[in-house]
Amino acid sequence: MKKLLATVICALIIFILVLAFFPSLFQTGQYTIKPASDFTAVDENGIEFSLSDYKGDVVLIHITGLETPLCIECEEEMIGQLEQLEKLSKLNDDVKIITLNIRKNPYSTTGKSIAEITYGINISWNWVEDYEPFQFAGFYQEYWIYNGAFSNPTIVLIDSNQSVVGVYNIYTLGKGKIDGIQTAKSLNQDIQQIKSGEWDEFKGGGYNEGITFIGIFVLGILTSLSPCSIALLIAMISYVGSHLIQDEKENMKKYSIQGIWVGVVFTLGMAFVFFIFGLIISSVGIFVELSNMFYLISGVILIILGINVFKPIKEFISYKKESKTSLQVMEKGKNIFLNLSKKSIYLGAFFLGILFSIGWAPCAMSLMMPVFILTLSQKISIIMGGLLLFTFGLGHGVPIIPLCAVTSSVRGKLGNKYVSVGKWMQRLFGVIIIVIGIVMAIRFWSINLW
Repeated sequence: MKKLLATVICALIIFILVLAFFPSLFQTGQYTIKPASDFTAVDENGIEFSLSDYKGDVVLIHITGLETPLCIECEEEMIGQLEQLEKLSKLNDDVKIITLNIRKNPYSTTGKSIAEITYGINISWNWVEDYEPFQFAGFYQEYWIYNGAFSNPTIVLIDSNQSVVGVYNIYTLGKGKIDGIQTAKSLNQDIQQIKSGEWDEFKGGGYNEGITFIGIFVLGILTSLSPCSIALLIAMISYVGSHLIQDEKENMKKYSIQGIWVGVVFTLGMAFVFFIFGLIISSVGIFVELSNMFYLISGVILIILGINVFKPIKEFISYKKESKTSLQVMEKGKNIFLNLSKKSIYLGAFFLGILFSIGWAPCAMSLMMPVFILTLSQKISIIMGGLLLFTFGLGHGVPIIPLCAVTSSVRGKLGNKYVSVGKWMQRLFGVIIIVIGIVMAIRFWSINLW
């Protein structure tokens, strides 16, 4: 029965990890037709223009990353798409093309010069060099980030009413071809359909980010069932028992409501720390989303952490005992917790949530790493990264809330059953993390199992 329970739980974890980690499997046509963001820029010919200047015409915004050092992985698609755009400009004199060339190296030759001199392409349209933090392309980043990676190149279609009506993700770093190079002929057909009104809905697009939040939340719930979280149960059971035991005999209803609120406050304290983690991680993420080396490094880290579940790495290396400083910090945290608890059980519970999430993170790093990598791999704002991990923290604390409302005898029975299943859960968690690590690592060689 214990093995069956552990197997079912880990099967759910695999599903949620796939849901959260590989959301492209659940693409739902996230985009809808909406107004295009206007911008004013100066192109490489020194001509100032605005997107709104082309109202009444169909516009193709071509977003690419042509610079030195050149992305060898996507060179064929970058140059091939430019060749097709050159043909399109000759095929249709009325076509309006704007290239936004994303740049990270401000000292290299311009993308327009590379295209014209190195590849012999005649750039007859507006070409804008867009440096970090992408003043112009940033308006359309939701379209050129596909499943967490830079789609190089990307074509965004804008109709005569200045609404975004479609997107082509030509090639995506670490994933390979998505829509592939769009020919001059097919793009011209798209333009004619948009002009005639036959193009009546958004075409193309990535995944629904709402699914990611659901996946993150449920993943938080499932990781709370891991062996590392046994300490969470013990801490909360002890805290609730020591502070509410007197009320249990006097007023069961009051006891249950108070227990629920203690659990809620504890969960909020824990989620607050994860929110801070998310802010830090997503601020680092902006510097790694364009590199497929990220997948290799992440995969290796996950494999190591998965092995650590079976055989702790500290057994292979020598390590020092806890320093006096760390012991003093723990003692100080304990004293703060006790002082707050005397003033209010809710303040104590909130601080306990903060204390637990900080202390739990090193133990459960292999479980949290997929969440960290998911946050790193998405082109999201810093606040959104914080919200992602805040959602994970809420999910992780949710199972604690009902436990705080039940009687001490029920908590004791649940705790004993939970501990007995722990060893099977630990092994299955290790296997899952290693498998995900391998899947991530082989993406470096453009082998995409998902």
